[in-house]
Amino acid sequence: MNNNLNRTKAASVNAVTMLITQLIGLFLKFGVQTALIHELAQDFVGLNGLFANIVSLLNFADLGIGTAITVALYKPIAENDIDKLRALIGLYKKAYAGIIVLITSLGLLTAPFIHLFIKNTNFSELEILWWFLLYLCSTVATYFSAHKRSFLMAAQRGYLNSLNDFLFKGAQQVLQIVILVLFHSYLWFLVVQAGMAVISNLQLSRMAGRRYPEVFEHQSHHLSLKIDHRTQTSIRKNVVGAISSKIGEIVVFGTDNILLSMFSGLVAVAKYSNYMLIVQGISSLFSQVLASLVGSIGNLHVTTAVSRQKVVLYRVIYLNALINLFVSVGLAFAFHSFINIWAGHNYLLSTTVTIGIVVNYSINQSRFGIQNFISGMGLYWSLRWKSVIEAIVNLVLSLTFVGAAHMGVLGVVAGTLGSNLMINLLWEPYIVFHDGFHESMGNYIVRYLIYEVPIIFVIIGLVMLAASFELGLVELIMSAIVVECAALFLFFALTFRTKEFNYFWRLVVGYLKK
Repeated sequence: MNNNLNRTKAASVNAVTMLITQLIGLFLKFGVQTALIHELAQDFVGLNGLFANIVSLLNFADLGIGTAITVALYKPIAENDIDKLRALIGLYKKAYAGIIVLITSLGLLTAPFIHLFIKNTNFSELEILWWFLLYLCSTVATYFSAHKRSFLMAAQRGYLNSLNDFLFKGAQQVLQIVILVLFHSYLWFLVVQAGMAVISNLQLSRMAGRRYPEVFEHQSHHLSLKIDHRTQTSIRKNVVGAISSKIGEIVVFGTDNILLSMFSGLVAVAKYSNYMLIVQGISSLFSQVLASLVGSIGNLHVTTAVSRQKVVLYRVIYLNALINLFVSVGLAFAFHSFINIWAGHNYLLSTTVTIGIVVNYSINQSRFGIQNFISGMGLYWSLRWKSVIEAIVNLVLSLTFVGAAHMGVLGVVAGTLGSNLMINLLWEPYIVFHDGFHESMGNYIVRYLIYEVPIIFVIIGLVMLAASFELGLVELIMSAIVVECAALFLFFALTFRTKEFNYFWRLVVGYLKK
């Protein structure tokens, strides 16, 4: 099997490809949301956000199994063990077939009751039913080639998946904008989404099969190959850990719009969805770039000493802190004026809610480095209780704030922030250092606080400042550039003596000299 990209080059190719495709994809997704806002009623914007949350809950059938079992592929890929790869791929294909059946069944059972999640709607039950089934189709389609997607990621060929998704997703989004502008049809909007998802996954499947025929041909033979007991045990443990992890993620990020729809209505969902589209789009952009390193981290973990792994971890954390500062400053300063220009005054949220949303983003972004090492090192078993407890805490807090205290969007934001602060910030690094490195995490905590605490104070100050005036688009862009440059200057001024700064400085200088 031809897998000759070295670790650094593979990580660079994957990261650059994902950055470019995700950035363009973010603009297209923004264009689709703009068309939704201005061409359809506010309730349609809220309904689309509600469908996204419900489908993410149904995706619990996956429960991170794909990510967990990908860990088992790192070693046979590194050793070019084709027989073992065939056996694992056969197992994964069978697992995903079961997931497809389960998600489809749950979706069909849930569809007739979707209207019960909506407070005071003008949509008929039949309309909601058919729209939801179309939305479900676009999700189910992604699982037909999931085993091949997992292989490409483990083989450090994630850029192939990124390019495929970009081409078909881009075509889908352009068609959706045209349909909304010309025909104002939410039905055909969803038909295009489902159709493109099917075509995209068929193409990915064919591409992976052509590039790695020795792995994917004769699937029935693959299933007859035996997987050793040690590998089976490792997969089982990682799957159980990933299931727990996925449950926590689904509850934290997949119930917000459902709670808002039930207790506050689709208008509240529409407002919150616009803010979260921007936050999640940017978060996805950089998380995909950092996630492109996971395959290289997995390779690093099985081929190098702990001391080398720690050096790489602190470099990733430094890079992530820089990204975190840059995005958090931009969001904090620009959110108020931008939402007002883009969507209109009716879509604005309060200053307190905006602070909570941006602080939540910053804390989630600050976790990406550690989370990637958990994935690359295959430490899902250690996550099993953390994510379950996080899910319970988040659900209790959100229900209390939204349902009992009637805090609306602020209640959802406060619930997520509370579970992050109470559970994630210490437990996740503890897993990496205790179970991965077998060392104390004291040095990491100090670095984390040095990076994150100033960012939070900057967020609070900038959001309060930005809410006191409204800028036009040109003024906003120019002011944001000045604020970002000032923030980056201060960051580099405070960190230029660190080993991490010197590493990236040499890397950039070396690249520019080529």
